[in-house]
Amino acid sequence: MAPATARSSKATTEPAALAVGDESTIQQDAIEEDPPRETRPASRQEVLQALRSKVGCVNTARESTLTSFSTGCDAIDAWLPGKGLHPASLTEWIAAHDSAAAESMALVAAAHRITMVPTRPLVIVDCEGSFYPPAAVALGIPAERMILLRPRNSGDAIWSIDQSLRSGAVAAVVARLPMRLDDRDGRRLQLASESGTTPGLLVRNFQARQLPSFAETQFYVAEKRRPVFCAGVGSSKTAPHNRPRMGRVSGSQPSEILSITLDRVRGGVTGKHLHVRFDDHANLHSVPISNPQRHETAAKRLASQLAHPTTAKRVATASPKRAVS
Repeated sequence: MAPATARSSKATTEPAALAVGDESTIQQDAIEEDPPRETRPASRQEVLQALRSKVGCVNTARESTLTSFSTGCDAIDAWLPGKGLHPASLTEWIAAHDSAAAESMALVAAAHRITMVPTRPLVIVDCEGSFYPPAAVALGIPAERMILLRPRNSGDAIWSIDQSLRSGAVAAVVARLPMRLDDRDGRRLQLASESGTTPGLLVRNFQARQLPSFAETQFYVAEKRRPVFCAGVGSSKTAPHNRPRMGRVSGSQPSEILSITLDRVRGGVTGKHLHVRFDDHANLHSVPISNPQRHETAAKRLASQLAHPTTAKRVATASPKRAVS
């Protein structure tokens, strides 16, 4: 009985070993039949092209048949891919100071928007109770076109903005957001704007400049005051510090210049800078940016010319001679 058992166990192990050998042979044949793969690393241009295709939906300008509306300044409109603001997107104005400059810029854009949809009202969400309607009227927004909302808390403010944007029955929504806007609420407002094809014109504090944003366009607004000298005094005239009211016409005085910087734009080039001011009719005009080194360079050039011997001799020759008595 023992030899038979040994003989049967040997017969059992031999086919298993043969099967393992056949499997390794098949795998070796499959490897030899596969064509050799390219091991050349991708070039820098190919990597950049792949990255652009992956994030193209974010960085490229959207293709839309909707008509854009003006920001109120032709020079700023020229920065944007559609020569204006997209009606189904969020736009942010970041206020550098505690002033009404950013609110004024948002209201000017809203005034241009309501001219394109004359049958829809403008919703203004006043979270701080500081909105001043007469200033909005001075910027070109009729009083009968305004719907003023004053939410009690930040949750009600986000809900009001979301419902107004999503309804599709208003021309635009203007709101100053003093609270922190998290990613969830930001995405919520973006989808509401796209769903209702209604622009959201948001004014945010300086701290929001360093935070992620779902806005398609973002401007940084700083107010530069030129010193106003009193006649015969030679000292600058300053006004007492008061908290500005939302909607006040900022920059209406010739001494106030607004500095506008393009921080974010979809499909465009950021970092562009411009100085603007309001005239007496609340219209925006670009102001040339002065170069502080220009006067210093001119003074050095004049000093070098006066120090040159030929120039000094020419000046001495051209001066009139006194008659000798």
